[in-house]
Amino acid sequence: MTPKDPGPAYCLNPDCGQPIGRSAGCGRPRRYCNDACGRIYRRAREKSPTPDTLAHNAFARQVADDLTRLVARMLELTRAQQPLAALTLIRTVESDLEDLQAALVQQARDQRQRNADIAQCLGLPPEQLTRKLSADAVRRRMDSRPLRTRSRVSLPRQAAQPAAPAPAPQSVSAARIPGQRRSPAEGEETAPSRARDPDQHPTAPPAVLTRALSHLQRSSSKTLRELADDTEVSASYVSRILSGERHPSWKIARLLTLACGGDPAEVQPLWAAARSQAPTQRQSLPAALRGLHLAAARPHTDQLGENTSLTAHAITGMLHGTALPAWEDVEELAHALNAEAQPLRPLWNAACAALAGPHSVTGPVTEVTT
Repeated sequence: MTPKDPGPAYCLNPDCGQPIGRSAGCGRPRRYCNDACGRIYRRAREKSPTPDTLAHNAFARQVADDLTRLVARMLELTRAQQPLAALTLIRTVESDLEDLQAALVQQARDQRQRNADIAQCLGLPPEQLTRKLSADAVRRRMDSRPLRTRSRVSLPRQAAQPAAPAPAPQSVSAARIPGQRRSPAEGEETAPSRARDPDQHPTAPPAVLTRALSHLQRSSSKTLRELADDTEVSASYVSRILSGERHPSWKIARLLTLACGGDPAEVQPLWAAARSQAPTQRQSLPAALRGLHLAAARPHTDQLGENTSLTAHAITGMLHGTALPAWEDVEELAHALNAEAQPLRPLWNAACAALAGPHSVTGPVTEVTT
């Protein structure tokens, strides 16, 4: 049997593009003209910001902005000779400084700075930095910040006033970050929530996965043949996956995602929902929401804000995990992205339980039923 002609091929490095001599024999086909060109291309891809990197940068900016406002308020109280009110803010400033320190350490790691250099800036031994500010520790601080800040949103303006009676404990299941929803302008009718609109028919999970993989393929500009080489399956099978005729295994879905420059953490919740599988503990609500955002071709948050009652800032916080949304907000965002919200329910329950913990300031978590 005569082997098929593999056809012309070119180096995947866009700055090179030189033709590659491919043989029709066995073995994986070459992707780069030489090893050095491949290393240069892979390093360039590693420098592009990942969703986690963008979330870390947004977290650092948010904490720095909060600190700026707190310090300005402390300056006002100091000039007004209100030492007790200013002292009340000291603990808040210290907590925000710890958050900012964690955010900056993670930023340095995202930039591939050496752990020893980061520790030297803080005056800590490298092993102590690893224990105190591991990647998991930074992620926990990011996840817990919404609950810690919600109870003091109005603190800078109320510090000089007598303390008000403590409100009754509130259930995490009903929690809402202030400013999450848009206030209708004067004369504007409030749009009905898409989360409860009976006329809306969200796309089923298998179709959402297909949309996400198709958008990744279009964004990457890779051909079916190139994706077939990356995933070691036939180009016709890749075509059937992208058209929704076939549902791939997670191995193939992951390889397709990586080949297109996507984040497997965003696609895995979509794949699990398409297979009617319960989400794993490794999956998170923000990653699943980013997956739905990907499947909808990543519309701008301002556009989503116009189509929902949520603010663009709240939507950004939900996508990057900097805010714990109420379930109705998760529903509304999912439906605005033309997807079912129910597969997200276990992830939302897990987020509530993780943020509440044994020392939650908002009271015990109530049981959430479907």
